[in-house]
Amino acid sequence: MAKLNIVGVGPGSPDYVTPAARKTVQKAEVVIGAQRSLNLFTDDIKGETMILTAKNLNSALKFAVESAEKGKNVALLSTGDPGFSGLLQTVLKSGFVKAVEVNVVPGVSSIQACAARLGISWDDACLFTFHEGDVSAEEKIELASCIKKGKEVMLLPDSRAFPPREIASFLIKAEVDKETPVFVCENLTLDDEKVTSSSLEEVSKQTFRSLCVMVIKANHKEKG
Repeated sequence: MAKLNIVGVGPGSPDYVTPAARKTVQKAEVVIGAQRSLNLFTDDIKGETMILTAKNLNSALKFAVESAEKGKNVALLSTGDPGFSGLLQTVLKSGFVKAVEVNVVPGVSSIQACAARLGISWDDACLFTFHEGDVSAEEKIELASCIKKGKEVMLLPDSRAFPPREIASFLIKAEVDKETPVFVCENLTLDDEKVTSSSLEEVSKQTFRSLCVMVIKANHKEKG
């Protein structure tokens, strides 16, 4: 059966690209990914490339699968780890991969990088991703519930649909203590990385860059 490689490229810095990811890209005859992902493999890419964008996502996935079906070695680059807010779910739901085997090369996710930077264990943390842009009322209620139950939350905001300031405002309206500690980690592993330590109230007044991870510390002041 034809094989499609989905390669996790890490949170952004070339230092966090795994050797396995580089080897997979070096062997690929077709490499597809966002421009910033392709830039991480300038010296590794030997085959054909295709820039992946939000607008050509479906056609790019179809091209990737068709290339694999023709016997070509294909690498589809996914920022972070493909399995968390990455391309794996998109590929599996696309309906294009019925005739190909999907091989996942894991990568370092921004969630992992954030936990490491803050020196926290995330064994029991509630994880959320709002990168899809379509945030349901149920997801918002679950988010507030986790915090009220004393759970630590790590989440990937959507810079347009549900940015950190709107998340903070929603939680305050949902009667989460406005003084609840919050960390926002921007551009992790990059030269302009920034970590902001604040509170829900202060975050509700601020704007952050699109590449960020938000950590909301456990709140034991449940209201109700």
